[in-house]
Amino acid sequence: MNDKKGTPLQYFEEISAIPRASGNEGAIADYLEGFAARHGLFCLRDGANNLLLRKDATKGREEEDTVLLQAHTDMVCERVEGSSHDFATDGLHLVREGDLLFADGTTLGADDGFGVAMMLAILADKELSHPTLECLFTSGEEVGLCGARVFDYKSITAKRMINLDSAEEDTVIVGCCGGSRTSLFLPLQKEGVSGEGITVKISGLCGGHSGEDIHRGRANALLLMRDLLAELRETVSFRFAELVGGGKDNAIPRECTAHIAVSDPTRAMTCLQKIADKMRHMPLVPEDAGLCIEIVGAPYEVLWGEADTDRILEILSVESGVLEWRASGDIPQTSRNTASVKEMGDRVRVVFSTRSPSKETLAKSDADLAALAERVGAQIEPGAAYPGWESDEHSSFVAAWRNAYRDVTGGELKVSVIHAGLECGVICDAVCGLEAIAVGCNIHDLHSPRERMELDSFDRIFATLCRFLAQ
Repeated sequence: MNDKKGTPLQYFEEISAIPRASGNEGAIADYLEGFAARHGLFCLRDGANNLLLRKDATKGREEEDTVLLQAHTDMVCERVEGSSHDFATDGLHLVREGDLLFADGTTLGADDGFGVAMMLAILADKELSHPTLECLFTSGEEVGLCGARVFDYKSITAKRMINLDSAEEDTVIVGCCGGSRTSLFLPLQKEGVSGEGITVKISGLCGGHSGEDIHRGRANALLLMRDLLAELRETVSFRFAELVGGGKDNAIPRECTAHIAVSDPTRAMTCLQKIADKMRHMPLVPEDAGLCIEIVGAPYEVLWGEADTDRILEILSVESGVLEWRASGDIPQTSRNTASVKEMGDRVRVVFSTRSPSKETLAKSDADLAALAERVGAQIEPGAAYPGWESDEHSSFVAAWRNAYRDVTGGELKVSVIHAGLECGVICDAVCGLEAIAVGCNIHDLHSPRERMELDSFDRIFATLCRFLAQ
């Protein structure tokens, strides 16, 4: 790219051409480092591919408090079945239809590419009036806020932070829940036995973000499979030959495949078809209208032990979804997502993601899962845990953002908390006295191939950010 000022959309297109899956942020970090060099900006890059870029205040505003802008560089990588897209090497193929921008067959990466693009456009703008700006680009957010948790915040001088990682234009976020991820590893007693079995595949579900979408009634493919097989077991006994489902630890599973051996194949096939037909006609949210249940005969060569089949079904019976609502009744207080099942050699891994603003509630969830692991003979591996955060919704900082949005759009903003983890919790925990808000443009169906961004909203939020910094 040349050194001319670019629009946020141009920067979004540029970073979309760079593979940036969680854990593969080296190339986007190189890009940001090169951008800083071209624009003469201070740049600090650490070993986790976090980058801090600093831009001096415009003339006359040197004495004002520094503002920190923050976004993460990684993205959730999901693709439709049959796609040959390789997130390790391929850039995204962007498609625009009217006001909507999406990617062909994959996640769009607007979470959080929109924030990265806006920060780049601000840094490149030589005409905008602003105080000193610190722009923090973090890595590994989607897999446990990893970059934010290891960054050395001694270089941060700001007292106010705008986190650009929300997905609703008309809302300013002043708090988020904390969370934890837990993996259960169940050892398998596999037997080398061959025969003719049945493969059941559930697909076509919408999925979505395991925090922000957990209350929207979307079906979880792993839980549908559990229910289907539990009903089958009332009539026909079976054993697993294979079970796999869910792609990401922080997404609602869209697909699940079970390969089973049954005691009576003919009867089992008839029974499964009846159960599947009943499921196809159960109430579903419109986003899950594409539900597909395929049942076909298929040979097997290895079987799980009978006890293993019992134990995995018990693990999948853990309560999942919204476990508790906030007092307002419209936002979850506590949730758990059964995220993925995957065989790993002679054991199977099941991942759970729990969210709550209460440390005590998270600790109880961890204890419940630990008790389950002990009961079924599984090993438990606690994953990344992160703190929640909450700012004063009546602060002058919040009021300044609301005023900027009103000046740009003539509209009003809601103030809310979010049922998802944000890096604000980690960063505010590390930087004493830092006040934060989280904002964003309208993005739909995050963490799924249906992800799409409203371009008019993208423009309005960028204009609001410029207005906020200029006032």
